[in-house]
Amino acid sequence: ATFFITGRFATKFPDIVKLIAEEGHEIGNHGYSHPHPDKISKKENQDEILKAAEAIYEASGVETIYFAPPYGEHKPHVVEAAAEIGYKTIMWTVDTVDWDKNKQPQDIYEKVIKNIQNGAIVLMHPTDRTLTALDNIIKDLQQKGYELVTLSKLLP
Repeated sequence: ATFFITGRFATKFPDIVKLIAEEGHEIGNHGYSHPHPDKISKKENQDEILKAAEAIYEASGVETIYFAPPYGEHKPHVVEAAAEIGYKTIMWTVDTVDWDKNKQPQDIYEKVIKNIQNGAIVLMHPTDRTLTALDNIIKDLQQKGYELVTLSKLLP
């Protein structure tokens, strides 16, 4: 999997970030403090990305190349900000909406299974509901012949 991590998280939980990298997962950049990227300047976006990159590198030794903007906000200045400092902006194709406390594990599971397709990028968050749904999602996707890969393997 590719985990998009905020710099704040990397600073607070460096052992988890290091473990993610050691387990062979990919780490992407989700900004430092999770602001609304569309509402801040290009320079402020770049500062968020670079500060997060530093925190992620300190925790894991990984240099990030992908940026997933918080809230999925991607006005032109946000995408340009990332590109100018060497990042590819990543969006998702399947949103589990798992951040919604009203979503049950079954809702999350169904959202993925009903909307999956080759090359899909599934957005998930670290919630208990997602964790509960995840084993069945992985098992059923693999039974259907899907291979779960990092973005680096998926994208040219």
